[in-house]
Amino acid sequence: ASDSVQSYLKPEVGTMFVFFTGGIVFLTLILNGSTTQFLLHLLGLGKLSATKLRVLKYTQYEMLNKALEAFGDLRDDEELGPVDWVNVKKYITCLNNLEDEQAHPHDVPDKDDHVHTMNLKDTRVRLLNGVQAAYWGMLEEGRITQSTANILMRSVDEAMDLVSSQSLCDWKGLRSNVHFPNYYRFLQMSRLPRRLVTYFTVERLELGCYICAAFLRAHRIARRQLHDFLGDSEIARIVIDESTAAGEEAKKFLEDVRVTFPQVLRALKTRQVTYAVLTHLSEYIQDLGKTGLLEEKEIVHLDDALQTDLKKLQRNPPLVKMPRVRELLNTHPLVGALSADVRDPLLSNTKETIKVHGTVLYREGSRPIGIWLVSTGIVKV
Repeated sequence: ASDSVQSYLKPEVGTMFVFFTGGIVFLTLILNGSTTQFLLHLLGLGKLSATKLRVLKYTQYEMLNKALEAFGDLRDDEELGPVDWVNVKKYITCLNNLEDEQAHPHDVPDKDDHVHTMNLKDTRVRLLNGVQAAYWGMLEEGRITQSTANILMRSVDEAMDLVSSQSLCDWKGLRSNVHFPNYYRFLQMSRLPRRLVTYFTVERLELGCYICAAFLRAHRIARRQLHDFLGDSEIARIVIDESTAAGEEAKKFLEDVRVTFPQVLRALKTRQVTYAVLTHLSEYIQDLGKTGLLEEKEIVHLDDALQTDLKKLQRNPPLVKMPRVRELLNTHPLVGALSADVRDPLLSNTKETIKVHGTVLYREGSRPIGIWLVSTGIVKV
């Protein structure tokens, strides 16, 4: 086969192939590489918008304040003595030539609707960037799984496309994953197999709880960061209020789960905390190695044990244990206070039932037909 190929490809063809390939690479690097920056400048594609320029200048003043804080902490050294700001500043050329006084990026002399819209769009993008960064952090911490992170990231990407025409809308991309199907009211009935109850509860509610908790946490982090950076500006307040309002449905879902299936939340929290503790211990061991207090063999031995526990957690995470209604009744405060001769006949005549949110149990003045013992849930009188 090699002889037949060589008969078709002569040495001259190989030389031409190398010549043209090398020529294309050479021209791409030399011509394209050297002229791209000039072309971008000529077309104005490298310029910052007026909104971003204001934020950039504002940030430079904030950097100067941070530099002065750092200098105040470091200017006097126990071993080497003091140093002066003038000499240090000579080497910090990125903060030179700051003219005029510091101005907030949202302070515009005239009430310009276009500038207001651009500032609003820019601030929404910055908050969504903070939300997405928080999701990455939660993924690394083990608070969310990779599949959940993909859904959350996609919701931010979709919201980014609408920042100029709508208020923050990343929750819309998550709503379809967060709901209570109607058949949930049958799940706690004792005649259903426990495995079936656990499967439906965990598989259907777990994702919704993860998404809601991550959404609320990420927006809370992003709001705090935005406020720390921009302060109490009017536009920052608008975007922060949009973010707060977007989390109301997520809060409501988690509250419904807490009332109806608190076991789900406990199992998820147990998983998160266990992962976080093991990860923290692993970091502690690595830090001891960096300081020289532990040798490499000791680090490997301890970290292997921690990694084994992490794998065990991922293979066999905490399961949701759904108690039967009779178990709940046995621990009910009213039932526990009764004597055995009264309690046993009462429990033998109980009828298990599930009532959905908003159902009326009894109307005042109606004929009494029994006693309601609420084992899981809340009643509004």
